[in-house]
Amino acid sequence: MTKKFTKILEICLLVLSLIGLVAFFIYNGKTGMYSVSNLAEALATTSMLDMLLFWAYILVIAALVLVVVLSLINMAGNRKSIKKTGIVLLIAVVLIGASFLLASGDPIAVNMAVQPTHATLKMTDTLLNLSYALVILALLALVWGSVRNLIHKGN
Repeated sequence: MTKKFTKILEICLLVLSLIGLVAFFIYNGKTGMYSVSNLAEALATTSMLDMLLFWAYILVIAALVLVVVLSLINMAGNRKSIKKTGIVLLIAVVLIGASFLLASGDPIAVNMAVQPTHATLKMTDTLLNLSYALVILALLALVWGSVRNLIHKGN
């Protein structure tokens, strides 16, 4: 069952990466805005920022949907994992909620003609806080796994 999930996640990651790459080149090809000759104009607008933020929102939503769907599939296939899956989903909801509550949404000093809205800044701060929390959790899991393996191999 784990190999099937890994394969599904691998395919989803590949598809999302290809969509992002193709979308960037199509967008860039139509506007021609991001050539070296138009660099000052490109930096003064928010269109590239908006596109990147939109793509980041899509990736975060896709990740959240995959977490929930794959957890529910795993839960249906293994009745003993219902409690563990519920705890993982609860942790995910708490992390997202805490990230949103800690997000300030304060404007930043950038050289743009049109400043991002408060909602955009709040969502960006939320995603940054969530990313920081997930990186910290990943590092703690790596350290914990290494220490646990050293302890168990030592006995």
